[in-house]
Amino acid sequence: MNCTKCGAEFDVIEHNGIKFQYCKNCKAAWLSFPTLQKLGEMLALKTQIINPVDMQAVKVKEAARPCPACAKPMEKVYFNGIIVDKCRDCNSILFDNGELSKFFGLFMQKTPPLMDNLIFITRYCKGKQEPEIEYPEIEIQSKEKEKRAASLPGFLVLFMMLFIAFFVYIIAVVGSAMWLLPLLVILFVITGMGFKILKPQEALVLTVFGKYIGTLRGAGFHYVNPLAQSVTPFVPISLKAMTLDNGKQKINDELGNPIEVGIIVIWEVQDTAKAIFNVNDYKTFISAQSDSALRTIVRMYPYDAPENTNIQSLRGDSAEISTKLKAEIQRNVKVAGINVVDAKITHLAYAPEIAAAMLQRQQAAAVVDAKNTIVEGAVGMVEMALNRLSKNNIVQLDELEKAKMVNNLLVILCANKEAQPVIKNNLV
Repeated sequence: MNCTKCGAEFDVIEHNGIKFQYCKNCKAAWLSFPTLQKLGEMLALKTQIINPVDMQAVKVKEAARPCPACAKPMEKVYFNGIIVDKCRDCNSILFDNGELSKFFGLFMQKTPPLMDNLIFITRYCKGKQEPEIEYPEIEIQSKEKEKRAASLPGFLVLFMMLFIAFFVYIIAVVGSAMWLLPLLVILFVITGMGFKILKPQEALVLTVFGKYIGTLRGAGFHYVNPLAQSVTPFVPISLKAMTLDNGKQKINDELGNPIEVGIIVIWEVQDTAKAIFNVNDYKTFISAQSDSALRTIVRMYPYDAPENTNIQSLRGDSAEISTKLKAEIQRNVKVAGINVVDAKITHLAYAPEIAAAMLQRQQAAAVVDAKNTIVEGAVGMVEMALNRLSKNNIVQLDELEKAKMVNNLLVILCANKEAQPVIKNNLV
């Protein structure tokens, strides 16, 4: 079967048990709709894919291409910036280079970048994987959630209080009702307890007789219920992004090797009611949960892994490890109303007791890799030398002489020191 775009022969590609036609020359892909559906099952799709064969054809100036299977003229289908060739009889579609990623990008939760059709299939269509174990979130008896506290502009209330106080003072002086003045002072002091001042990124959790009535947010001069008390009267709750650094910790990796790991966690208070009422001290809580999450993640991966393998490691896959670490911490601290902005590993090293041994192991592995490269290069050079000598008829060598030559060349090329020529003097 030949590609109808460039005329080259299609190659049959098999990926995760799915076969389709692919042109290595123009990068076009010829797929049937059932195959397209199977590829869609391997992707995270937000909606089901549509069958281009069932869509109405459009007229274009380009001549119709023949179907690679039945040789009948194919029709063009246009949707959302993509034009593909379809064959109604074969129920198949021809995707030019890059059109497959555009097509599936319309239905995926995250649109992939434009790429080669084969690269898209091999990179994104990875088959069904075992679902990861989802651990339940921590549950707390308290079910308080943040709600906004009722408040008035502070300057408005202050102006009204001064106006009322002046009016009552005039009545007391003119009407000789001096007993109103002590009462006025007491009421002025009680109502004055409702004034609150907040700076940017600060909040107050208010309670009345032990009952939570809401959280006061927003910088400025506010007036709330004068009987309301702040749970943290002298230190408002900071809503700024804060940094947690618990220092270095010694943890065993997946292979049991002790390593030192340090992380930085950027976090912020998202729900003030949960932070105050669900845990005793939310700062201590996130510190402890960060240590627990770090130990959980580190024990799942080795410190390092060979370069030619797909094994994830703490040193080689720092971005993926940081993402999983952030998700694990967020799962643990969600009950405290904390939002984890970022979590990154800042220090990663073998523990001092095994650092020297691991360094020797890495050096030995580096020497072995270097030797492998040298031997591969030496064998190639020897092969090239023998072929050139034979091709150009420079010298005729028998098998014994070839073996000696190969031996000498390999010794010279693979030796750690330069070869020293030996000159023999024949004395008569």
